[in-house]
Amino acid sequence: FPHAARLPYFPQDAVREFSKYDVVLCIDAKKPVAMFGYEEGPVDLIPLNEDHLWEIDTSFNIESAVDMLFEEMGAARIKPGTNCGGVFVVKEARPRKLSDGKLRAMSLMSLVASHQPEDAIIVDESLTSGTNYYEASKGCPAFTHLFQTGGAIGIGPPLAVGAAVACPGRKVINIQADGSGLYSPQALWTQAKEGLDVITVICSNRKYNILNLELEKQKVTSASHAENLTNLSNPPINWVALAEGFGVKSSKATTVAEFDQQFKKAVATRGPHLIEAII
Repeated sequence: FPHAARLPYFPQDAVREFSKYDVVLCIDAKKPVAMFGYEEGPVDLIPLNEDHLWEIDTSFNIESAVDMLFEEMGAARIKPGTNCGGVFVVKEARPRKLSDGKLRAMSLMSLVASHQPEDAIIVDESLTSGTNYYEASKGCPAFTHLFQTGGAIGIGPPLAVGAAVACPGRKVINIQADGSGLYSPQALWTQAKEGLDVITVICSNRKYNILNLELEKQKVTSASHAENLTNLSNPPINWVALAEGFGVKSSKATTVAEFDQQFKKAVATRGPHLIEAII
């Protein structure tokens, strides 16, 4: 399988990433643009002229166009695992077993990747907590990876509902940032009402960290009460009580061992379950 990597969140970082390449192909996808209008920031993320930016969309026979490119570039000589430059993953490999200790964002992502079943649907709105999920999950058996398509937040719980309704035979795992999850918690009631096979993992760092990064980017300091406005610890959100109020079985994990045990049990059980992972 290809080892996919997500574009950096901030537009300046995304431009630097695209600057590594002489030619970029957008296959059945629109060329990316910045999702916010930052002052003096870039809008177009691919710093190439039209001759070096190829957009292959539905006005083409996409499969034939890709086959032609494959032949013209001599791609048949690329052997996954031999001379592919790390672009392909050739062997299934779960993350290594972790020692017990306080649960952190990186260990949380590794534990999810360790136990997610084959053909799972991962609904990923982990935001700042999930930066290493791509690396942790690169050797997992085939799965579907869905995430928000722009800068709006709160898509995770309802997207998990949609995925579970569309694919009732597949386990849905919603890796959910706590702040953005508060935009749509009522989706948990739908999961309970319909008996949907969804595991919600709340990345509970008890703050809107993605907004903190945006404020820092704009040089807004705590002197303007920004820190208080993005803090979710006073009072803390009790996700276990909230989910159980909607009818969803819930638990809380603060250590690697606790989450490992709870997540394995949730994977092995049908129906909705929420785990608040305190990180």
